[in-house]
Amino acid sequence: MKLSAFGDKFAGNSGIVDLMDDMSTALSENPDMLFLGGGNPGRIPAMEQAFQQRMAAISADPQQLFRLLGIYQPTKGENSFRAQVAALLKREFKWNLSANNIAISHGSQSAFFMLFNMLGGPDKDGNNRTIHLPMAPEYIGYSDVGMNENLFSATRPDIENLGDHLFKYRVDFSRLKIDDSIAALCVSRPTNPTGNVLTDNEIVQLDGIAREHDIPFIIDGAYGLPFPGIIFNEAKPHWNDNTILVLSLSKLGLPGVRTG
Repeated sequence: MKLSAFGDKFAGNSGIVDLMDDMSTALSENPDMLFLGGGNPGRIPAMEQAFQQRMAAISADPQQLFRLLGIYQPTKGENSFRAQVAALLKREFKWNLSANNIAISHGSQSAFFMLFNMLGGPDKDGNNRTIHLPMAPEYIGYSDVGMNENLFSATRPDIENLGDHLFKYRVDFSRLKIDDSIAALCVSRPTNPTGNVLTDNEIVQLDGIAREHDIPFIIDGAYGLPFPGIIFNEAKPHWNDNTILVLSLSKLGLPGVRTG
């Protein structure tokens, strides 16, 4: 069977696919293993109890069970769930949003596949536009999601040597140049895998640059704010009408649901 160029790429080897295969087999083959890598969440008994109680309540209600299993959900995700997420964010952070600002994907990796290929790559005039990473290194999983070559561009960071084998890398705004070839800015916060956290000031500056050039600002918050909140400094959550904030429920204990 001959595959298309997309088929070759989609069926080929991929770091993220190998990682997911490792995660799916490791615990099933050795349930007593201490699983410390791969972004797999630890078990949180209180969360598991809450999920179990909610699932029991749904199972006991024929109408709710039918809604869950028996009908197609909207393409953006289940309406009441999106409304609840929007209400939570509006209540906690005073963000001016509604269910229309929330979309559900089959995991954040799927979300980035759609986002990056919607925005980056060849445009209708034949120009190639990139997803720009204003600071590198960045999450290596991004490299597999592009349908076209040269999807990404990046700016070298400013590296501060802290001694004792420690360093901090920051956005070097003196090097960051935006032109018409850039379709969006994207950062992970915290950065995977180094755990680097962009400061509030860096986020505000990047947001201003994105607005100035009329391009989206994408924040990968799979480990960050406002949830799952695996972040250990005074950073504040960020969202506005020019920001695409990607969140994950996997790290709260729902990786099997693949909700991002």
